[in-house]
Amino acid sequence: MQGEQGLVCSPNKDGAGAYKAPALIPYYGLVSNPYAVNIRRVVKSMKTAAALLVLSILSTVSSAEDFLGDQVDTLMVLIEEHGPQNVMDYIEEFEPVQRLQLYDLTRELYIFREWEGRNFDDYITVMDSGIDEALSQANNASDSFTITVFLDMANAMSYNLSADLAECWPGDTLTRHRSHFERGLSAALQCIEWRHELDKGPYPFFMAYWAAGIHQLSLDRPREAIYSFVKSLNNAQQLTIDAGRPLGVTPEAGFELLLAHGYLGLAMQVCGEDEGEQYENAIHAFREGIDYSEWSDDYSFGIAQLMWARDRIMEEQE
Repeated sequence: MQGEQGLVCSPNKDGAGAYKAPALIPYYGLVSNPYAVNIRRVVKSMKTAAALLVLSILSTVSSAEDFLGDQVDTLMVLIEEHGPQNVMDYIEEFEPVQRLQLYDLTRELYIFREWEGRNFDDYITVMDSGIDEALSQANNASDSFTITVFLDMANAMSYNLSADLAECWPGDTLTRHRSHFERGLSAALQCIEWRHELDKGPYPFFMAYWAAGIHQLSLDRPREAIYSFVKSLNNAQQLTIDAGRPLGVTPEAGFELLLAHGYLGLAMQVCGEDEGEQYENAIHAFREGIDYSEWSDDYSFGIAQLMWARDRIMEEQE
């Protein structure tokens, strides 16, 4: 469930993405992790008036993609050779809305580009600055719609930060430390608070509680993780009901519900309250569901993510 710009789940809802969703600048081949959010995707889920406001703001930039494309090489030099303070100083030179676009792009470069010396400490420093920038623009806004727009951007950036720091992405071996999980958890909890303020629906809460739970597992706080995963499951159940699909650990239930059951089962297993039956049932349902053409990519990814997360968590328990 990484970043509000990414999993191959259903079409993007409230900033949630799809597994191979188009990247912010596709011609550079940046691939987003599941559950990631970028600023332009957030627009799709906002109330009409707020969405129109954002679109009007973005239209002041002559060509957003050209603008961002022109910044990639400069940002990569700053990221690789000069460090986070220079990245933030450079972004500060631009107009307010452009700054948010550049922070969104910088996240893509930190997370989805391979380069020597890549680390989460620098990434957290820059993303915290980006969240502060969005909140500053919300505080300086003169009307409620604009405040909502920029608060939602901070919400999306905070979720992305939390999801990127989670140790559940298949093939992602970048070193994570306890401090990274602590920051990931605080970012997830902040998202939950903001999503209440923004009156979000079940999908954003399904993701935010999932993010809290995975970091609680990494921090060896499995009973807290059970609470978070139950909340995530409750929201996934509402999504399933709204979609007219059956509840239960069956292939027909859909991606969100099966993933929620899988993570809850993992936390219960770590606590000794389950021998792995619920986790295995979710994996089994995913495997059966691969035969459904519309969900095959989603379900394959669900299996890979759960298995990767379980291996990481169980290694830490030994």
